[in-house]
Amino acid sequence: DIAEIPTSSGWLRAVGPRLMLDILAPPLAFYAAWKATGSLLIGVGVGTAASVVIYAYERRQGRPGLIAQVVLIFVLAAAVVGVVTDSATAYLVQPAALGVINGLLWLGSVAIDKPLAATFAREIFPIPEEIQATDEYRTVFRRVSLWFGLFFAGAAAIQLVVLLVLGVGAFVAVRVVDAVSILAMIVWSVRYLTGALAHLMPEPVTPA
Repeated sequence: DIAEIPTSSGWLRAVGPRLMLDILAPPLAFYAAWKATGSLLIGVGVGTAASVVIYAYERRQGRPGLIAQVVLIFVLAAAVVGVVTDSATAYLVQPAALGVINGLLWLGSVAIDKPLAATFAREIFPIPEEIQATDEYRTVFRRVSLWFGLFFAGAAAIQLVVLLVLGVGAFVAVRVVDAVSILAMIVWSVRYLTGALAHLMPEPVTPA
């Protein structure tokens, strides 16, 4: 069967809420609990619990939950550092620093010709192996992975500066802007993929 590219509006409806939840729920849950109780330990616990619940939900829905899994790994690493240092800044600096590494991983995936964009795309809609083997497929997903790598690395660097210079409140606000920017990047990438691969996948579908 020929695979089908979902429309950008279809992706936004299906992936947007999940993405916003995956990215924003842990830091917002941490910030709200921390401010409400004055306890960093409670804040870290609530933020970590939010990430675990989201990942478990994705798995129960039969989805790989790759984004939720990546966020969970970042949150667990940050939790350990936050508890050990008893510092909100140290807790939040971990996902920002790991975000730089994440961007470098995306760029590295392009260098070794295994673009991460293709991996995440397969979580949303099935792509037959014969299409994955085409030059067009590899070229467009390398390009998308390159742009996402640059975006992730740049956005994480900005978050680090904001956290260290302006503080936790400003950092949380920037995380919200970052999540919205990721949605914009997804819309762009889907439109680009639709135009580039339309002759291979002619009909739009709603993502899983």
